[in-house]
Amino acid sequence: MTTLHGWSGSPALRVAVHLPPAARAGVVIVPPLGQEGVIAYRTLRLLADRLEARGVASVRYDPSGRGDAAPDTDPHAQVRSAGHAAALLRSTGVRRIGFVGLASAAIVAAEAAADDDALVVWDPPASGRAWLRGQRALATMTIGSDRVLDGVESLVGIDVDEAEAAVLGALTFTPRAAPTVAFVRPGAPAPRKLGAVDRIEVHGTDELMDRTSMHARIPGPAVDEVVAWIDTWAPAVAETPRTPVLDEVLDVDGRVSERMVRLGPEALFGIETVSSAQGHDAPTVVLHNGSAEHRVGASDYQVALARDLARDGARVLRIDRRGTGESSVVRADERDFMFAQEWIDDQATVLDALEVPPDRLALVGMCAGAWLAGRAVDQTPRLVVEISPNDYRRTPAAPGSYADHVRAVDSPSPRRQRFRTLYNRWVPERLRTRIARRDRVGGVVGHVRPLVQHGTEVVLVVAPEDAELFDRLGGRRAVRRWSGQVEVVRVPDGDHALFSPTMRAAVRAEVRARVAATFPAHV
Repeated sequence: MTTLHGWSGSPALRVAVHLPPAARAGVVIVPPLGQEGVIAYRTLRLLADRLEARGVASVRYDPSGRGDAAPDTDPHAQVRSAGHAAALLRSTGVRRIGFVGLASAAIVAAEAAADDDALVVWDPPASGRAWLRGQRALATMTIGSDRVLDGVESLVGIDVDEAEAAVLGALTFTPRAAPTVAFVRPGAPAPRKLGAVDRIEVHGTDELMDRTSMHARIPGPAVDEVVAWIDTWAPAVAETPRTPVLDEVLDVDGRVSERMVRLGPEALFGIETVSSAQGHDAPTVVLHNGSAEHRVGASDYQVALARDLARDGARVLRIDRRGTGESSVVRADERDFMFAQEWIDDQATVLDALEVPPDRLALVGMCAGAWLAGRAVDQTPRLVVEISPNDYRRTPAAPGSYADHVRAVDSPSPRRQRFRTLYNRWVPERLRTRIARRDRVGGVVGHVRPLVQHGTEVVLVVAPEDAELFDRLGGRRAVRRWSGQVEVVRVPDGDHALFSPTMRAAVRAEVRARVAATFPAHV
């Protein structure tokens, strides 16, 4: 497989171009909006890989203003970026172009596709207005009523201002003469405004899009159905594509720049952010995202944080561990490495490759990334900041076991549900608490002790739900025992997932302040 990574356009998109040796057609894979795009990331990589195997080129991308792309405040950036991605494919010599849009990306793809371009909509909403209405309801339940800050509205995994919300809400489908197909869940209709189009039912979409990123599953058969339709649509004659011109460095703002890196024997993918004013002995900050999600973070907070820290004078790396983002081969049946030894090994590989002296190293992790940062005992970082930690286990889990546990809790079998009811009824709460603490071996004290014994400063930033767990598992005792070296910062109005603008703002401010205080001579 040949995948070219870089940036393209102005404001620049972050692109991944898949080029077979001979290309029959090209497909723009439009990214879904917000958390939908995070959940679908690996699925769309698998789609691109399987298209390439059939002789179909494709481009995946972050639209300007989102993800790893350049900043952009244009409310039309989503549709304009899809159009640029198509132009990039045409620059390779590919003549026939199609668009694929999964979930919310379907309305963007339909708007961007030219009259003679093919269009594939997969699990599409009825319209932009319907999608926006559903996302607002979900955000109100997930974040709360205070999800608007300084005129910017937080949906689940994406912030939109009033102008962009109006543009997205106005997107709709129209009848098309070019080849068009709607892949839908069993029993679901195709968008009525598309007119008479082929409608194909596929299974597994709910296991991808209706679940959290912790236990979403790649629907391999559905991907194959989409590939088969495109394979039939694409012409039989193939031509050797030209290599597109991509930028290797992104100039973010004239001062901060970014480049893509591959690290270690596993070729882990990362984005390095630096400043033109950075000193040779600047501190290095490694950012670990939560769950099995890629490097950008909730509502792109890791991107914003990395660029903030670089402006402050730090060198920053946000990394895709194995099984996330662009790292490792995608498989339909892949197992995640949540809390597994493989991620500990990945962290060690990254830090070895960076060759950073411990006294200039800071690790910042969220959720599962917080746990991982806390495992860097041998690397003795100067500072560890754990955001939304909710697991303090000392023994790594087997690959995939955490996701299996979450699925069992969220969707218990009838037998498990009966057992849970009896367990909660007859086992005293105090004993249940002790058992829960035992399952997270060592609690907070056991989690932080190896770090503080090696001289690492540890800061934990917690919203109420994680603060309750922190206290229950001995967190206050850890703070008392290592006062000045272990500190907890409580965000009363925050949330675990960082969908809340209040929590993200608190995290960005706290991390910047801690890095500046720990490395005062350099930041």
